[in-house]
Amino acid sequence: MTLSIDPKEFAKLALMANPSNSESVEDKAKDSLELYLSAYKLAEKYARFSNTTQETSEAFNSIRDIDINM
Repeated sequence: MTLSIDPKEFAKLALMANPSNSESVEDKAKDSLELYLSAYKLAEKYARFSNTTQETSEAFNSIRDIDINM
């Protein structure tokens, strides 16, 4: 059984759980954008792997060491 992860919702939750510690507004925006995009892409990759594997753990192990390449 695999889990279904909505990339948009996952990225939003990751962003809310990890606020930027930067001081300037511009740096906070950059940090937030980078985190959002990274989380979104990671969830998309998980979804692709989970469609071709039987177990969630197999899909997770497949994406664990993949670079996001932003």
